[in-house]
Amino acid sequence: MDVVFISPPESHSIENSLPEQIQQGAGVYPKLGLLYVAAYYENASGNRSDFIDAPALGLDYAQFEEEIRKRPIDVAAISVLTFNLIDSCRAVELVKKHHPKAKVVFGGHHANYYPGETAKLPHVDYVLTGEGEISFTSLIEAIDRGERREELSAIPGLSWKDPFQCNVSEGRGDARNLDDLPFPARHLINLRNYNNLIGASDVTATIQSSRGCPFACTFCDIRRTEFRWRDPGNVVDEVEALADQGVDDFFFVDDTITIRKKRVHEICEKIVRRGIKIQFKISSRVDCITEDLLRDLKKAGCYRIHYGVESASQRSLDYLEKGINLDLVRRVFKQTHNAGIGTYAYMMIGIPGETREEMEQTFDFAAELNPDYCQFSICTPYPKTELYDRMLRDGIVPHDYWQEFAEKPHEGFKVKFWNPGFEEDELREIQQHGLRKFYGRPKFVLRELTRVRTATDFIRKVSMGASLLLRRKKKTTSAAT
Repeated sequence: MDVVFISPPESHSIENSLPEQIQQGAGVYPKLGLLYVAAYYENASGNRSDFIDAPALGLDYAQFEEEIRKRPIDVAAISVLTFNLIDSCRAVELVKKHHPKAKVVFGGHHANYYPGETAKLPHVDYVLTGEGEISFTSLIEAIDRGERREELSAIPGLSWKDPFQCNVSEGRGDARNLDDLPFPARHLINLRNYNNLIGASDVTATIQSSRGCPFACTFCDIRRTEFRWRDPGNVVDEVEALADQGVDDFFFVDDTITIRKKRVHEICEKIVRRGIKIQFKISSRVDCITEDLLRDLKKAGCYRIHYGVESASQRSLDYLEKGINLDLVRRVFKQTHNAGIGTYAYMMIGIPGETREEMEQTFDFAAELNPDYCQFSICTPYPKTELYDRMLRDGIVPHDYWQEFAEKPHEGFKVKFWNPGFEEDELREIQQHGLRKFYGRPKFVLRELTRVRTATDFIRKVSMGASLLLRRKKKTTSAAT
């Protein structure tokens, strides 16, 4: 059976709460979720699969269609985000055009939120919720045996439509022991097709050492989910295998890798003991870091930690249920810098009830913390989050517009911020002001110039910086004409 995993071209992505120039500078990372599913399927079946990662390959839809046309496809699998739902639907329309008998399987976050609605979409045959490694392999086996209803019904988290109705199975097909999963099927991709503007090397590999997060941030879709982790030896085996292939820059994409600090100590110790010469970055909460852990991270090669700070207003932090305070943020950023590790701060404006003065305080707080980089997003109630549900209950969001989009996706859909005190254009302009205020500082510009790796790197950074700093002038000029 010919199984093809697909990441569709990005031509109709829904605009999110970040400026376009920041999104473009974020780079392209391997789709670890799909690569994990592919690896499990290949190991269990003994078959080889295929992968078309259109963004990494730079494919437009004409080129993508040609790739689809020339490949044999029995099953096409896509991990769908709400933001790329339009592109995902367009991609599978092309699959069905050239391979009408092929089965289309949707998984991913959007499928988790709206399994029944997703199963009703045109050209979609099956929808899987949860982690797909085990359930996807079971589904392929069921398809191969003739798609018997009783066998399909036994697969946790599977939804499908027959000629008369949409069927939705209960449960999720999550992996209980992450050490039982094979390493992602990176043989299906070329790591050099992926890049990150603020990475330490031209080739960055992503690694996931844990899944889930027990914390309560209301804006997050994995709020209070079970935290599961891989054994330190298993993690470092994967690091070493990639290092042997010449990869020296890693990003641990765990939402909060430092929840179990002892495990991270052991990972660092094993990297040092084995003599693996790498550099890497991680994401953490400020309340999940100690000075001892920072020292071990530095010894092992950690060069940056991404922290969720969100706001300089304690009232806003409490509204978001972050569970942190500003003094702790200051202390941890100072400790991290003293350990010789860089920082990245995630900040947020437009939180319900927030004033313009509080937003300015957040911009000033970011400059005080002096991270290497800072992201100012606009508070946005995303689907199936506690923040969205709360804003619906409070009447700030008048109707469930994400539900409407899930039922009838259309290209004209736009994300709404739903802040009762500010219009969308106001929030966008305040966001741009904050970006200019942070990235226009001479201290940042001089520091960044010392980090330029190549001429191409220099051009990309200058282009991105000019876009950030000149956007306001361009808008004013356009309005005048």
